[in-house]
Amino acid sequence: MLVLPLVISEDQIFTFNFWFNGSVRCGMYHHSELYCRLESFAIQKRPQVYQLGCKLVQQYTTIVLSSSATSCSLWISLRHPSTGRILLTADTSSLLETMLHASVEAPSSDRPTHE
Repeated sequence: MLVLPLVISEDQIFTFNFWFNGSVRCGMYHHSELYCRLESFAIQKRPQVYQLGCKLVQQYTTIVLSSSATSCSLWISLRHPSTGRILLTADTSSLLETMLHASVEAPSSDRPTHE
């Protein structure tokens, strides 16, 4: 079964901050579920971020992509057992950036390239 990340507008979410492992993290509440922001990106990277979200949802749990006029963010469910392990990874943002760059560099004949 193919599972895709949920895509929503930033104005449809309620954000909050919470304390996790010695630092403040950004969270959101949407449709009775709690999420943690993994990373934010420039809106120009939204197609690549969506591809990254598709990879993550196959490996982990519920993934949400939210977007505004200027940025987009990847969120992961706080209720999934693997979330704590992911958030404890010291370099989550560089891991996501590496994955994002790998998906950008992957050739695709049906996808136009824009910079």
